[in-house]
Amino acid sequence: MKNFILAILIAIVLTKVLGGVASDWFDLHLVMGDELVSGTLEWIIMAGVVVLLVVIGFVVAMSIAAALGIAAVAILGSLVFAGIGIFWPVLLIVGAVLLLGRSNRAAA
Repeated sequence: MKNFILAILIAIVLTKVLGGVASDWFDLHLVMGDELVSGTLEWIIMAGVVVLLVVIGFVVAMSIAAALGIAAVAILGSLVFAGIGIFWPVLLIVGAVLLLGRSNRAAA
């Protein structure tokens, strides 16, 4: 959660810095209705858009990480069950030898 909040703060700072660059270099301005939005309101709107994009990116990244984790657990589980399925006769014989091979004498 700390990293998520840090990502949002970085996005807001980048919006503030790059918003001025976009406004000056590319003549990018927000217009609502027939009026030009300027100053703090423009910065707040741009910051909101960037934070929304950061949240979407975070959700996508977590979804991909979760999918990879689930796939890794599924592959590991299938390998374990396949190994047990292949070697169950050997495991059965080893278990039988251990159970039958124990001596019933008490230690001296």
